[in-house]
Amino acid sequence: MSSGGSSLFSGFRVLGLYSNHVPHAVRFHQKHREFYLVTVVGKCLHTYNVNRLGIVAVSNSLSDDITCLAADRMLVFAAAGKLVSAFARNKEVVMRYNGHRQEVRLLLPLGDHLISADSGGDVIVWDVQGGDVYLRLQFDPNTFDVSAMMHPSTYMNKSPAVDVVGVGTATGRIIIHNIRLDETLMSFTQDWGPISWLAFRTDGPPIVASGSPQGHIAFWDLERHQLVAQQRHAHSTAIAAATFLHGEPLLVTNGADNAIKVWIFDQEGGGARLLRSRQGHSAPPTTIHHHGNDGKNILSAGQDGTLQSFSTVHERFNKNLGHAAARQSDWDGIVACHRGRLAATTWNYQRCTMGAHHLQPPSPRRDTVATAVDITSCGNFAVIGSSSGRVDVYNLQSGLHRGCYGDSEKAHCGAVRGVATDTLNQLTLTAGSDWLLKFWRFKTRKQEEELKLNAAPATMMLHRDSGMLALVLDDFTVLVVDIETRRVVRKFVGHHGNINDMTFSPDGRWLVTVAMDCTIRTWDLPSGWTNKSLCGPVGLRPLPADHQPATETLPGVTVDQSEQEVTSEEGDDAYKSADQLGAELVTLSLLPESRWKSLLYLDDIKVT
Repeated sequence: MSSGGSSLFSGFRVLGLYSNHVPHAVRFHQKHREFYLVTVVGKCLHTYNVNRLGIVAVSNSLSDDITCLAADRMLVFAAAGKLVSAFARNKEVVMRYNGHRQEVRLLLPLGDHLISADSGGDVIVWDVQGGDVYLRLQFDPNTFDVSAMMHPSTYMNKSPAVDVVGVGTATGRIIIHNIRLDETLMSFTQDWGPISWLAFRTDGPPIVASGSPQGHIAFWDLERHQLVAQQRHAHSTAIAAATFLHGEPLLVTNGADNAIKVWIFDQEGGGARLLRSRQGHSAPPTTIHHHGNDGKNILSAGQDGTLQSFSTVHERFNKNLGHAAARQSDWDGIVACHRGRLAATTWNYQRCTMGAHHLQPPSPRRDTVATAVDITSCGNFAVIGSSSGRVDVYNLQSGLHRGCYGDSEKAHCGAVRGVATDTLNQLTLTAGSDWLLKFWRFKTRKQEEELKLNAAPATMMLHRDSGMLALVLDDFTVLVVDIETRRVVRKFVGHHGNINDMTFSPDGRWLVTVAMDCTIRTWDLPSGWTNKSLCGPVGLRPLPADHQPATETLPGVTVDQSEQEVTSEEGDDAYKSADQLGAELVTLSLLPESRWKSLLYLDDIKVT
């Protein structure tokens, strides 16, 4: 890392990146007797074992984004811009092939040679070992645009029938053609638009699979000349590539929706079902939070409408809550607001399911959406703010509406930007676009005090243990309010763009903010100084006010040391009470506080 910045934090690993729009490559390891899948993530290659979809290797980064990929028995070839690189052991670049004048679009290994084609019409045959140009062909791209390359002599990825190949067209037509006799044997028509890829099944049944830009898969029977099955919405975006594993009833797909999926053909009628998958967000995440105090799980909500949990320990513990649809628990611990919707949904983390409750006011107003949410420390209530200025309280067990704040059923004159409750469920804090921060009594829902702000708040976060409330304003400043004295105790200025998110350190001494000015700033609350950003190694001292942090690269994906298949579900961690603090102190209960704190509100919790 470059010097001149802070050494408070260092990059650990990237979570949730698996694939992009570049087609994958499949290799078979003779010694391990196992198939391996190679995908592209930006400038790197990720290698997974197909049996468990565990990552086994991450390559070194190239100078540009990888545009196409191919593999043979020994090497993996990747093109980035005009340069083609050969990777050995899925990690190191051992050879570079430089000779193209345009961006390379296609690669095809052929024995001791490699064929590459670029967007300018040049086709070059390389000697793999020496890196020399064996043959160069030039085509006019205006009359002949190279869109695909294949070599049918090996028949490894072609139809099991010798001399038969499949051709997909932009009109949705599939042509099964005998190239020796130059004769069309049969043809099919796909109703979903252009054919994005074709794959022949090699384990017995004469099946060809075709893909569409909508993410659908169709399976065609070559004997009966008909469609036998289809897999709609196999991916949420266009499928980049699909490959049948040789001699096995397995189909591997990857797509631009950041997903890798393995399908098995064991259904009646020739259909397939999802066997295993690795997938992250298909659109940028909007909010991330740690789940639990051990730092092992991170909840992430994305613009793709999914809620996911990523494990910092191992990818096999990742969970996708956003695609769950069934209710399996009566007590949910997560509440989510959705863009453009008034109703908030509940979720159960342990069972990875959506809850049964949709929380919305009894008499909703038109064009009103939920804008802020918080769950009380006891886990029994949810406080939800809306764009109309309402702040409502709901019971999470029953889903019933328990009341709202404000005499006229409006807590603010404008949209609610943030809500929070203290650790003892005595105070509720709300911030609105009317430039006001209000303090309410949680049980009676009566206003106690309000604080006038210098600008409209954008978001807020409460550190319950210390009682410090962080407020982000629209003028890019950060205020820290002590909820006991109800006064502003710190004001931090330094960001030059909208502040997207923030978090407190566990002890409440540091506040970390991220903004659109591409900086991450760490603020020290006791002394009031800012460490500005997270860059290079220096002592833990304040940085000068005019310091400009250096640009840093994000951390990459790491390979797990242990790659073993999980045979049983992860058990729930039992709560362990803390040790006695002192001999002169009295322990009133050995149960966690969430078990006894709710007794104060037993009447409100009861389901009516």
